[in-house]
Amino acid sequence: EDEAWIADLLMRYLKLAVENAPETTTSSAHIHPSSGGGLDLAQSHFQMLAGVCIEFCVVTRRLDLLFGPIFTRFQRVGYIKVFFDVLEPYVLNDKLHHIAPEAMSQFVEHCKASNDVATVERCLLHMDVTIMDFDSILALLRKNGMYSALLHVFAHGLDDFVTPLEILLEGIFDSAEECDLYATRRLDGVPQNAFEQYGYKALLYLKYCFTGRTFPQHKLLQPEERIQTLRPQLLHFLLQPTYTPSPSVARSKGLTELQAVSQKVMANHRNTFNQPMLLNSRRRVSYPYLNILVLVDAKALLDALTLVLDATDADFEQEPTQSTASTTNDWQIDLQTNPKPSSPKICPNRQRIVSILSSIIQPMQDDNNTTTNTATSRQAQTTKNAFLDFCARYLQKGVISAPKPITFKVLHRMSHTTSKLPSARKSAQDQVMKLLIALPSNAYDRNEVLTIIEKSHMNRAALLLHKSGASWGIAGTDEAITGRIHWQTHIHHFIRAIECYVEDQDPDFQREVFDYIKKEYVRANMMDGNGSSDKSNSSSGARLLRQTLLQKLKDLIQLDPVLSAQLVAELFMDDLDEVLNGLMMDQQVQFQLLQAIISGDLTKIDSVAGPVLHSNLSMDHHQMYLTLMAKFHPDLVYHHLINNDNYRPDECLKLCQQYDIADASAYLLERMGNVSSALQLMLQTLESRMMTLKRVVRGMTTSTAIIDPKLSSSSSSSNHKWRFSGREKDEAIEKAKRDKEIKGVTQILVVALDLCERNSGHEAAKREHGSQLWFNVLDRLINAKGFLRLAKELPQHAQVVSTVLSELLQLTMQRMVSNVPLPDLVRKITTDHAGNRLGEFREMIMSMLKTYSFELDVCTSAVEVMHQDVKHMSMEKRRLKLQGSEVLTFWGQPLGHGKFSTGLGGGGGGGGGG
Repeated sequence: EDEAWIADLLMRYLKLAVENAPETTTSSAHIHPSSGGGLDLAQSHFQMLAGVCIEFCVVTRRLDLLFGPIFTRFQRVGYIKVFFDVLEPYVLNDKLHHIAPEAMSQFVEHCKASNDVATVERCLLHMDVTIMDFDSILALLRKNGMYSALLHVFAHGLDDFVTPLEILLEGIFDSAEECDLYATRRLDGVPQNAFEQYGYKALLYLKYCFTGRTFPQHKLLQPEERIQTLRPQLLHFLLQPTYTPSPSVARSKGLTELQAVSQKVMANHRNTFNQPMLLNSRRRVSYPYLNILVLVDAKALLDALTLVLDATDADFEQEPTQSTASTTNDWQIDLQTNPKPSSPKICPNRQRIVSILSSIIQPMQDDNNTTTNTATSRQAQTTKNAFLDFCARYLQKGVISAPKPITFKVLHRMSHTTSKLPSARKSAQDQVMKLLIALPSNAYDRNEVLTIIEKSHMNRAALLLHKSGASWGIAGTDEAITGRIHWQTHIHHFIRAIECYVEDQDPDFQREVFDYIKKEYVRANMMDGNGSSDKSNSSSGARLLRQTLLQKLKDLIQLDPVLSAQLVAELFMDDLDEVLNGLMMDQQVQFQLLQAIISGDLTKIDSVAGPVLHSNLSMDHHQMYLTLMAKFHPDLVYHHLINNDNYRPDECLKLCQQYDIADASAYLLERMGNVSSALQLMLQTLESRMMTLKRVVRGMTTSTAIIDPKLSSSSSSSNHKWRFSGREKDEAIEKAKRDKEIKGVTQILVVALDLCERNSGHEAAKREHGSQLWFNVLDRLINAKGFLRLAKELPQHAQVVSTVLSELLQLTMQRMVSNVPLPDLVRKITTDHAGNRLGEFREMIMSMLKTYSFELDVCTSAVEVMHQDVKHMSMEKRRLKLQGSEVLTFWGQPLGHGKFSTGLGGGGGGGGGG
């Protein structure tokens, strides 16, 4: 009774408010709100009145009153627009969930008049569609093209996701006949016409449905298991081979038009993606629904389908046998039938989906058609590229197969990358390799695919194909023919596989070529006859492989000499001369192979192959190695001679004299007994090197010799640094030359000192030469300042050379101390060089004394530590003697029980009992 009384009171208030409303003047009716020139009192009055009435009815849930007499009264006085403007916020704020059909119809007309139809859709998304009059609201939405709201109402009110999509597609079909489908799209993606607007709405709707989301709120679909039946429903609808409208769509189009469309469908006229379409013909093509969505955006459609095909919880019909699809030029599937699903939760098989898309897009059709404009051709190519990427995805997964031409197109697309970034090129190559691994060998023509892959410089992908072509264990392939041609085909791929390894940029990957060669050689031997190949048979696989390896051995040695030597040890142990003769044209490579064997590098990685191969080398091989070393690396000859004996001294001496290798020549002279001549040669070479050092230092600038560039002023401007960058580069080069000469002089001196030490280390040598060899070296160094004439050089240059001489003299004195008696050394300095200034000896003598003092301290500390250790060991030994042992049993009886129990846990008494 109270509610009825309040409702009656509200109606009386409404009547009085309407009768006493201020009048709208003509002048005020034309005042724009933004002008601020006045206020429409009547409109403000009715806004306040509508707010009171709506608030009351919403709170008391008297919607019959709101959309009955109250709505009628506002409609009668002409302020229905004000009523709707006040009503809209209540809907959007979820305070009002229902609008009566008559009011809804006028609300739509009001929004259309205001050019704001989107407001109606926004309101419908906040309303309870389950209590609406579906026939009226759906007719209203379909009539006004409000497809977002239509999709929402069908899904939430009727749990129907297919019918609204079909209605939306009808709008796409109609709009496709009124616009240019091949017009250039905007780069920002903004739709330019109804076809694009409706088309992208349908694609977004599919994406939401396939991911279990509501449209357009993007909320989780309830119940969650609904998606298991929703995916198959949408896919089966999209895959209809002909245009077959549902009864709902047929009623909306009218019987006459439906009959006309049915007649067109019966004609079953097929059209292609690239051909110009006739008016009203979009419904006539095969698979019209997929076809029209491909025209909207093929990539977006394929991305939406990917959501289903990649879903882990989706079940698909059993894939038909496609054993012949990959070897023919067609998909080998009947595309004109639409098989009924075996279960509402089973999606169409993926092979069929891809085959249907291929029949629509026709990726093999040539686009170079003069009758099509540039925009059409560009869109067609974009569509084909999207389809090829789509195919590649599922070919990699192994869930579909494709005809050879399609597979070739896919590989061509994947291998053609325009990016120059290494990461992008590597990613593209990885994808190509993943696809090649997934495909069976008969799914493509190897030679055709190799052509495009090698053109794209994808070495690893090409390697994959060459390895399959070179595999000796393959039978039944296209190349599996008898005779020599069979082996030659394998050899060609084998050579190219090696080249692919060598041309790679990753050093670790490059070295994998050696393991590959060994495996192929084993397979070739097995093919020839269970591992016992007949080397005399020139047509055997192993023999041909060995001949091929001899041709590629140079590249392998340049890649890694040590692993190449190991390969030679395993495959060419008995043909070492043939290997070396094959490398005669490149003696550098010859030297690298011999060095890997003789230097012991091979033995470090293979303790079996290294010694065996080294033992197979003859004296001629060692002499060849020395000849190549003297020619290319003379600095290594001396160290090789002092560590090896496998050479002929006379021939080596001539060789070293031919290439002016002083240290090696001196060593050979010494070995032949001519020690004095050997030392004289070394001292002459030392003088020559010191003269060269002086000339190098003389050619250096003052700043290079004295000033360290790191000490330059940090306040120098950037322009100043740039101006002298060239000079700094020259200074770095000059310093490198100086350091190289200093190193060379030091090395010659070390060789001379080694010679002196070898000939003064035993009594016979001491009696023959005594300390004279050492003194000859010392005299030459002390007199160096004289023959170098440093006094005539610039002070800065003389200082550099003097510093080097002091270091050399100090090195000589340090070596002499352990080989020459100290009295003889002091007598030599104070007697033979009494007239010279001994300042340069002072630092050396002090250094020697400090060294002696340090050695004495070390020895003293060592003796103290030894005494401490002896004392500690003696005390430990005495403690062990005094300590007893824990005896647990005596004569087989445990001490913890009976008469032997003492109550002690072991001690002196226990020890005595034992």
